Amino acid sequence: MTYRTTLLLTAAIAALTVPALADTPSIEARLDAMQKMIEAQQAEIAAQKAEIAALKKTPAAKKTKAASTGTSAALPPPEPPPAAPSHLETKLADQQAQIDALTQQLEVDENAARLAKQDAPSWSLAGGRPTITSPDGRFSFALRTTVQYDQAYYSQGHNAGLATGPDLSSGGNFRRAYLGVQGKLFGDWSYYFNYDFGGQNTEGPGHVQQVWLQYDGLGPFAIRIGAFSPSNGIDDATAVTDSLFLERAAAADAARSLAGADGRNAVAVTYSSDRYFASLAYTGNKIQDSGAFDEQQAAVGRASALVYKSDALNLLVSLAGTYVFKPADNAAGTANTSTVSFSAPPELTVDNTATKFANSGAVAADHAWQWGLEAAGSYKSLYAQGGYFRYGIDQRTSKSAYGFDGWYTQASWILTGEGRAYVPATGAFANPKPRIPFSVDGGGWGAWEIAARYSDLDFNDNAGTFGSALPAGGLRGGDQRIWTGGINWYPVSAVKFALQYQAIDFSKIGTKGTVTNTQIGQKLSSFALRTQVSF
Repeated sequence: MTYRTTLLLTAAIAALTVPALADTPSIEARLDAMQKMIEAQQAEIAAQKAEIAALKKTPAAKKTKAASTGTSAALPPPEPPPAAPSHLETKLADQQAQIDALTQQLEVDENAARLAKQDAPSWSLAGGRPTITSPDGRFSFALRTTVQYDQAYYSQGHNAGLATGPDLSSGGNFRRAYLGVQGKLFGDWSYYFNYDFGGQNTEGPGHVQQVWLQYDGLGPFAIRIGAFSPSNGIDDATAVTDSLFLERAAAADAARSLAGADGRNAVAVTYSSDRYFASLAYTGNKIQDSGAFDEQQAAVGRASALVYKSDALNLLVSLAGTYVFKPADNAAGTANTSTVSFSAPPELTVDNTATKFANSGAVAADHAWQWGLEAAGSYKSLYAQGGYFRYGIDQRTSKSAYGFDGWYTQASWILTGEGRAYVPATGAFANPKPRIPFSVDGGGWGAWEIAARYSDLDFNDNAGTFGSALPAGGLRGGDQRIWTGGINWYPVSAVKFALQYQAIDFSKIGTKGTVTNTQIGQKLSSFALRTQVSF
């Protein structure tokens, strides 16, 4: 045995005496090392066999030469029987057995690892939202939260004689403080539970914002039941985190409040695709409504279409409506006093008196309705949206009807070049995603957006003129007009700061002190800042 062979055998024996490691990389490394040693040893054996064969041929060659010359020579001895396997060959066989065992163990370990990974749930933090999902994707659980803290200052003149909003309260409050969970069940079911610890005008005890169960197995159709906000237009369907301003336009807010809005008990069927959205819901009272003998019953429907879609341009149109066919009964039998009212805050809700300038008041009603036509479009970093709404109340006493209307238009420009994306699941648009998040270490500045809006909400019907008495059958709910300007900053996708200015002009005929049929409205302005975190 040569010196080189001895070294190879020593290395092989040392490798075999190293304890086996449990992890796959260690096993693969050992297999590779042993395979290289075996190849070297096999090459050594082949060289030795070639040398032996050459030596065996030498006597035969001499015998042949002697016969050709006629000389006699002694016959060579007979060939010995095959020799037993050499010590090196035995070692090689042992090493091959070791390799076979290690290969089998590697396959077992790989199968075990694959099965363990297949059965283990996956965790993610996409967009900052903690989510756990089953290996087959049929179950999921995500933690959701939205926190909006508003600070505002109302600039008013001397309005001591006014009956409505003579002194709105400046300050701050948590407009929303959501904490909830969302996910999937058994593949075809989805769920959402969201609790709100904030509140409009002032924080209050926590209440359910939405809780529902939905069957998705009929896609693109879905059936939802529980408490939620049925879709009632573009502004209504836009998530509160994606709004251009602190509150929805007053005209859209009045429409959604009739038989929709957060926490509305409802059953809905929806259809959503890349370009079309439709919804039809049967609704009752809201969870946080005061008790009623018989709850309100209504239908809320919407249909929208993305009439043009490209990489740069998207155009959306939407038609929605509500019909209250059974107002809530406040008492049993014929003594009930079913009423309906339309109202909306001045597009800012920090004031803790819950003042609503434009207000129809409670009207004894058989039915009530509203419809709204809206459109929205995005072109690169530009966005525009607007809508017209009509409202009506069929009176119980006079069998006549009141009619009101409202409208708004708004637009924005994203200075940093991002765009507002269309969301097929809601038929509305979402906040821009900053291309370069804000960072003090030399990063970007996030996304910056400027926006403007004008809205008009008129709850007058045959109101007459200043100095004249209210005409028969008329109603003086007031006319509210608001100019709004704002700057939105999105340092990262989950954080938003919104600075807003409003110029409010409210006009209404009424009584001020001892003077009747006079102006009881007012002009004021407001400044507000919202800090928002949402995922």
